[in-house]
Amino acid sequence: MTTISVSLDEELLEWLDQLIERGVIKSRSEAVRGGIFSYVQEKLGISSRADLREFLKKQQQKPFQSGVEAIRSVRQEE
Repeated sequence: MTTISVSLDEELLEWLDQLIERGVIKSRSEAVRGGIFSYVQEKLGISSRADLREFLKKQQQKPFQSGVEAIRSVRQEE
């Protein structure tokens, strides 16, 4: 498994740690993985590897976006 770094504001981190202390979530890592999984399912409609492959095929046909452009487009969808 690969380790990544995620920045969270203090309030969100406190909230997350309280959920961990109460046993709702096992760890910070589990929360991040779960959040990514939920986002992919809900926002992108991807629920299987086959769905992911199809989504990526469609994305290859779109023009390249810079990181800033991609973030803006995601925020506009919310």
